[in-house]
Amino acid sequence: MRIILWNIWCQAVVACYGMAVARPRLPVPACLVGAFVVIALMDVPETNSGLLSAAAGPTETALPSATMPHGPMQNLHLALPELPSSTHMEQAEALAAKLVAGFGVKLPLAIEFSDWILEASARQRMEPELIASLVFAESSFRKYAQSHVGAVGPAQVRPHYWGAFCGDADLNDPEENIYCGTQLLGYLLERCDGDQRCALSAYNIGMNSKRFAAGLRYIDKIDRHMQTLKTVSL
Repeated sequence: MRIILWNIWCQAVVACYGMAVARPRLPVPACLVGAFVVIALMDVPETNSGLLSAAAGPTETALPSATMPHGPMQNLHLALPELPSSTHMEQAEALAAKLVAGFGVKLPLAIEFSDWILEASARQRMEPELIASLVFAESSFRKYAQSHVGAVGPAQVRPHYWGAFCGDADLNDPEENIYCGTQLLGYLLERCDGDQRCALSAYNIGMNSKRFAAGLRYIDKIDRHMQTLKTVSL
């Protein structure tokens, strides 16, 4: 509407200017008065709502619509993050039940060892059944077992040979002994390019030993123990 009035005003001014040039002595043409009327109309609000709102005085500024400018609001249903299937304690209790049923270990001792085995398993990314089978084969879960060659603890680690490998670990502490034994097995796995049978044989008879038959018997024993833990009925 204002654009139309603006065009009319411009045409009226041009017409009045032409008449004033042609007859300078004439009074101000009526069209010039009409031009100023048009100007006045341009300043009038386009709707009555503007007049009403101005008369009503200042009001609170309206908040922008929820649908503008980014479209209507939508309710998003976000999925909750998946929680672990079981806690460390629950996993330890489950492994302890397998040790009791499969190896005949007393429950309090089985729970204690399961906690250590799961921690060692997480550190070296190994199956807890493998570590438990190694400990059972080496010491039958005796915390302070000692062999005639000087190996000590549940994992039967020889301090004079592997003590420095595990840093400041106290190999007479059964918990640290299991951690060290698992770390040693992980190292042997690397030496054997991931071959578990090679690593287990080296753990028992040494990396360069030629007692192959003894190594094979040890591997078979570990395999049987692992199969027992994985198939035991609880």
